Amino acid sequence: NIRSHDGKVMEGQKSNASVVNTTEYIPTTQPRVLTFATRPPSGVIVSWHEPETPNGIVRYYIVEYMLEDGSGNKTTLSNVTGLSTPIDGLIPSRNYNVTVRAFTVGAGPAASLSVVADAITPSPPQHI
Repeated sequence: NIRSHDGKVMEGQKSNASVVNTTEYIPTTQPRVLTFATRPPSGVIVSWHEPETPNGIVRYYIVEYMLEDGSGNKTTLSNVTGLSTPIDGLIPSRNYNVTVRAFTVGAGPAASLSVVADAITPSPPQHI
């Protein structure tokens, strides 16, 4: 029903409903709000939010990391299905660049974050 400006209720012609499916595309925005927390003894947990415009169903995330100074190899974690992942085996007190990309039918743009694994200082011996 449609109510006109003068308050009268008028019945209009009904239209047929249409269902349209659009095809998926790669995300046009990167994952949002990248954060990290330390994970002793030599790791971090990186977390993020889904891209604002995923353009489809995010199937998984691709997480890559390497030392910021460019030494060492890039490591890729493919098929990360949640919104966080642990990264272990980092060199303590060294900065790493971490990138996260969402994958629908292809990989979208990367979001990046600088992380550092804390150096763990052993506790002093007890009861000697």
